[in-house]
Amino acid sequence: MEDLKDSGVLCIFEDDRYPNFFPLSLNKPVFELMLGTQTIRERIVFEVNPSRLILVCRQYLQGVAGDVPGETGPDVLVNELPDEEILFINGRLLTYKDELTTFVDDIATGTLVHKNGIPVIARLGKDAAASFLGFLEKALSNESVERLFGSFKGQNGENTGPDEPSRDEVIAIKEKALKEWASESEVAVEETGTKLLSYYWQLIGENDSCIIDDFQKIPFRGSAPESALYKGVDLINEDDIIIGEDVEVRSGTVLDASGGPIIIADGASIEPNSIIYGPCYIGEGTIVRGGAKIGKGTSIGRFCRVGGEVGESIIASFTNKQHEGFLGHSYVGSWVNIGAGSCNSDLKNNYGKIRAWNSGRIRETGKRFLGLIAGDHAKIAINTRMNTGSVAGFCSNVMTVGFPPKFIPSFTWQAEPELIEYELDKALRTAEIMMDRRNQEFTSEIMELFRTLYRLCRMSGFNS
Repeated sequence: MEDLKDSGVLCIFEDDRYPNFFPLSLNKPVFELMLGTQTIRERIVFEVNPSRLILVCRQYLQGVAGDVPGETGPDVLVNELPDEEILFINGRLLTYKDELTTFVDDIATGTLVHKNGIPVIARLGKDAAASFLGFLEKALSNESVERLFGSFKGQNGENTGPDEPSRDEVIAIKEKALKEWASESEVAVEETGTKLLSYYWQLIGENDSCIIDDFQKIPFRGSAPESALYKGVDLINEDDIIIGEDVEVRSGTVLDASGGPIIIADGASIEPNSIIYGPCYIGEGTIVRGGAKIGKGTSIGRFCRVGGEVGESIIASFTNKQHEGFLGHSYVGSWVNIGAGSCNSDLKNNYGKIRAWNSGRIRETGKRFLGLIAGDHAKIAINTRMNTGSVAGFCSNVMTVGFPPKFIPSFTWQAEPELIEYELDKALRTAEIMMDRRNQEFTSEIMELFRTLYRLCRMSGFNS
């Protein structure tokens, strides 16, 4: 592979659409969400190859941004800029193949490209960059976040909430504000039709394409010599299968890449009689339990334990779904445990479009297939049946005999027949134990983030 051109200082930033990814983005910037074989941040960094990385995110995330448990990376600045030219890229930007490289090469200094008033990419000198940081921080400050959570209170997730401005009205407001800033800062403005991820369900829909795109950027093919493929393993379309170092694939396993590539990262273990269909990604150190069926469009992060049937889903790192049960068209965060026999529905009986909780209210998703959205540290009890488009919040606990509500707020226990507030000290202790079991430190910064999130969730009336 050719050496990538150094693109100087890169700043990946959040904008005011971060609530559309709650609860997945409640405790992390949107650009830290997994998509394909890596996070959105990692996808952008790979393409741009910066000499230095800067992250701009919500103020309350500043202590943990760029410090993902179990991952290492370059030292980064968070919410501050050096006095030099900076390339800014929106952390919701989704590109394929060489689109981003072309974008970066073509943009001139002193230029900002937007989509419907939302900044997408900009190359700015030091003065304009400092001004742009101030423009972004208006939506990311603690005061702005508290106003947002306060606005959730009373909506209850069971209704559509108060009327919102129309899409055209929102675009007009955003374009006016952006162009006023650009005029004051002497920045040229251009428009683009490129794709920005806007809602969490789009992550699921784009995942198979992202796996394929990531596969094409990996020069290695086949199996690393340090890996062990036991007798009786069946590889279908072997040229589209990558098996990393120290991987074990046990007897009776079928890796079927006829529908797309399969990537198994270093140290993963595939137990006997498993079936994996591509496009699929199995992360570093993950164990796929014996007899599992992993369907196409699935990404599983680092150090997970996964069994049963999984299809067209994203499972973030350090999560357990070890037992029988179905998970489909779902996004499950990190540090989640899904008990034995638990299943989700991802298709309505009438084949209608699915409505789901999003940013304080129930919204139309436009999707016929949508399963479970589970925030980090959620716990799903054994034999739980989750309905189509169900959302389980950060640090939520679900334990019901029948179908639980489609929205279980963060820091709550859904135990029939009532919703119970999850005491913060107990939530902290459980999270610390789970992270310690995986040799990950429950740092003071993470503890402080839990306390902040708990306060914000109470401010929302537990509608977040």
